[in-house]
Order: sequence, then C-alpha cells, then structure tokens
Amino acid sequence: MKRKQGLLFFISSCIPGCGQMHQGYMRRGMSLLTVFCGLFAIAVFLNIGALTVLALPVWLYAFFDSYNLRARLDEGTAPADAFLLGLDLADGERMALLCRRRHSLVGWGLVVLGVCILYTTVADWVVDFLGQFFDSWWLYNILLRDVPRLAVTIGIIALGVWFIRGPKAPPADDIPAFTPPPADKEDGHGEL
Repeated sequence: MKRKQGLLFFISSCIPGCGQMHQGYMRRGMSLLTVFCGLFAIAVFLNIGALTVLALPVWLYAFFDSYNLRARLDEGTAPADAFLLGLDLADGERMALLCRRRHSLVGWGLVVLGVCILYTTVADWVVDFLGQFFDSWWLYNILLRDVPRLAVTIGIIALGVWFIRGPKAPPADDIPAFTPPPADKEDGHGEL
C-alpha cells in the first residue's frame, strides 16, 4: 500500500478514525469514530459534560495509531484491518465469552454511571423545584428534559445489575440425567 503523507494525512489524523480510513483501514477507523462520537452523544443526551473527558484518550489513541499504521505500512508489518479490540459484532461466540468473563466489571461500571446520573437528575429537580416554585415552567422542564434522562438512567442501572449477576446456570433438576430403562427378564422370543 502506498504511504500516505502530507497535510491531508495530518488533517485526517486529527479526526478520530479518519486517519485510519485514509490509509484503507475502514473497520478500525469506523470503530474509533463510533466510540469517539458515541461518547459525545451520550454526554450530550445525558447532560454529563464530564463524560467528554473520556473522549480525549480515544482521540489521542486514534491520532498516534494512524501514524503508527503508516510506519508499519512502510515496514510491511501492518496488521489486517479489524474492528476495535478485535471484536466483530458478527462473532457472537467471542462476544459471549467477553460477557461471561467481564460481566461484573461492566456491571459495576454501569451501576456507578447510573448512580451518578441519578444523583445529577435528582439534584437538578430539587434546584428547579425550589428555585421556580411558583413558576409553571419547572414541570415542563422536568417532563421534557429530566424524565427521558431518568428512564435511561434506570435502564443503565438495571443493565449493570444484570451484568453483575452474570449468567445463570440451569438448575440441576431441570434436565434429568439419562438412565436406560431396566432390562426385561424375557429375551423377546416369547419364552416364559
């Protein structure tokens, strides 16, 4: 593959995932771009500005990864194009293995995130209620802005608890063990 260089490569490297796509790594670039934009979308939707701090490491990784890919392309040791962290959504077996191994870590992270959002939402309600007690707009703001955020928060907490609990093993008595039927004393030829 031809080496990408110059101002266009630098500009594309400054946008997470675009430097990878500029060099032909579409899966890798799209997964980086999706993670970066997803963090911003979640932060905006849930009104948590501090969550955007997590986008900085993604941006730095994408920038330096594009230059690392260029150097590896020059050496001829470039890896094959793959999704971020080697997880292909079509590979259900690997996704199931990841969920079985890391379910409690993901669950606790989701619970902590949900509790933080819940605290922010309730604090906003109290401030809105006390600050605008005689104004009818506080109810309008709660219904339009906070109820959807509260629903997403409860969903995040429930998903976190589900991850913490992990997969359930079927009860032992659910599927009886196979036991062959007892052998008859007759040999089946009509002898008595």
